Amino acid sequence: MKSEWVAAERVEEVRAAARGWKRAGAIGEGTFEEILRRHPEPRTLPAPLWRVLFFVLGSFVLLALSAAFLVGLSPGARDAWVLCAILGAGFIAIAEVQARSPAMALRGGVEAASFWGIVLLVGALFLSFEEDLHLSEPSGPNLVLLGGAALFAAATWRWGNPAFALFSSVLGFVLLARAPHGRLLWIFGGVLLAALAERFLDRPSWAPSHRASAAAVALGAIAAVYAAVNLWSLDHHSVEALRGRTWDVAGPSRGERAVAIAATALLPVLLVAAGLRARRRVFLDAGLVLAALSLVTLRAYVRIADLWAVLAAAGALLVGGALAVNRWLGRGRDGERNGFTADALFSDAERLRALEIAPVLAAHSPGGRPPDEPGFSGGGGSFGGGGAGSSW
Repeated sequence: MKSEWVAAERVEEVRAAARGWKRAGAIGEGTFEEILRRHPEPRTLPAPLWRVLFFVLGSFVLLALSAAFLVGLSPGARDAWVLCAILGAGFIAIAEVQARSPAMALRGGVEAASFWGIVLLVGALFLSFEEDLHLSEPSGPNLVLLGGAALFAAATWRWGNPAFALFSSVLGFVLLARAPHGRLLWIFGGVLLAALAERFLDRPSWAPSHRASAAAVALGAIAAVYAAVNLWSLDHHSVEALRGRTWDVAGPSRGERAVAIAATALLPVLLVAAGLRARRRVFLDAGLVLAALSLVTLRAYVRIADLWAVLAAAGALLVGGALAVNRWLGRGRDGERNGFTADALFSDAERLRALEIAPVLAAHSPGGRPPDEPGFSGGGGSFGGGGAGSSW
């Protein structure tokens, strides 16, 4: 990522954090306006809805352009990979040009062009291995998965898109699933990757988008671990099915099912506890989502009620628990217990965690511009009288 893009992201992070501080009542209107004045908006930042709309429209234009080239040139199966590679490289170049423009960098066009460029490049890899090199199972698909994961990882590092980081981790885990003992690789690889990504969530030297990408990788790793230990996944060989036609495994033993039952129930609890201890919202949210999935898994084996009733009860339980915790914290001394408070500290509609990024802002935000010092400025004068006069 270019240094000027990183600087622009840090300024945008400062401005977003200032909005959160203002909504929480930590700063007044004057201080807020001064922060905005000292850190002017470096890039055009449209509303999220417009970014989504521009992404959809850009995707439509790019796909229509690709279809026109394919229909007009009508390449054979053995030459189609060349056209896909050329179009993919062209879309990547379009994304790079937009990223360099302050007016276009955040409008959604970079995401559309880069995403479809990578998809075309992965398609070119597949066609090349299938038609020219004649690589069949398992080498061909494995190389395509590896290439796709590498391309999305490179795009994440270049443009800082958390969605690309998630795609890269998903493709990487699909590749691991195709290896022998893929389920064990998902467990150990997911734990190691989540622990590694957690170390970079607040790394001051990383750009804000790279830190968000680390959070996306952590979520992907947590999802892979849960999918590997989930009882329903174990019974239905969901991970092994990703090998394609070559998988043939025996059913799980009683010991494996017992371990899966315990892991399905305990993993969400451990994630919630880790999120509370480390003040990590990403772990806390993941634990709550996995808790709901564990209830759905329980419903698949024990018919306690209809699925809609189970989900409704789970939602009501979470809402009721949140209200009870909020009331318990509010009754503590000074409205807090053991460092936890019911007040929404520095949070706003963008769900910014200003408390966590405050050290980053202090270490890497651009320096404020000094105010203009008043000084003498000569403006000339005049002299004379009686109809005569002059000036200097």
